[in-house]
Amino acid sequence: MTLLVEDRALLDAWRRGESSAIARVYSEYLDQVTGLLKRGFSFMSGGQAIFFKGYDSAWDLECAVQDAFIAAFSERARQSYDGISPFGPYLLTIARNRVISQLRSDARELRRRTRLSAEQPDDPPPTPEELAIRAELEQLVLTFKQTLQPDQLAFFNRRYTDDHNLLETARLLGLTRMQARTLDRKVRQAFVRYLRERGYLQGPAGGGGGTGLLLALLAGCSKGLS
Repeated sequence: MTLLVEDRALLDAWRRGESSAIARVYSEYLDQVTGLLKRGFSFMSGGQAIFFKGYDSAWDLECAVQDAFIAAFSERARQSYDGISPFGPYLLTIARNRVISQLRSDARELRRRTRLSAEQPDDPPPTPEELAIRAELEQLVLTFKQTLQPDQLAFFNRRYTDDHNLLETARLLGLTRMQARTLDRKVRQAFVRYLRERGYLQGPAGGGGGTGLLLALLAGCSKGLS
């Protein structure tokens, strides 16, 4: 399909983000994206050929399709499309890359969880000082949770207290991946601001990747003391 190549007025409207143009392009390419993510594809990673078998769950498939279109219809992606090459391959490349990125993220999360579960509880009993620190951390988590909105608190409990990965959390709460990512970012940013305001942390309140691990550790500590 060469919809945007043949219809320059539609291309211009789509690049401007006009809703009617967005809807037409979405309708035109929906089956292509759905088909790719349902049947799967092969890709190279670490010098090895890997086959993604596709989504067999209707919920996972729908989330992945919407995630692909959200990425492809972003301002950056709309302006990056050259308007000369067929749009279909451009869109499918974005869809593939989103899936590959998610698979790699899931693999990193699995390695983290496996590493933590493999640790043996052979440490000596905690000292009074360590118990005092743990109690302080427990209180820190409890008071932070009181600052969260209801949807953020539900997300925090599933994601960090119960130690579910992002996809599992989205499933449990009935969220799309994009909604789960947005909530995760908001919770991390709120946590960084909370720590900064109380003198526990220096630096910008960006909520980077290390914040997630810190949240998980603190939430786990709080759960263990409750």
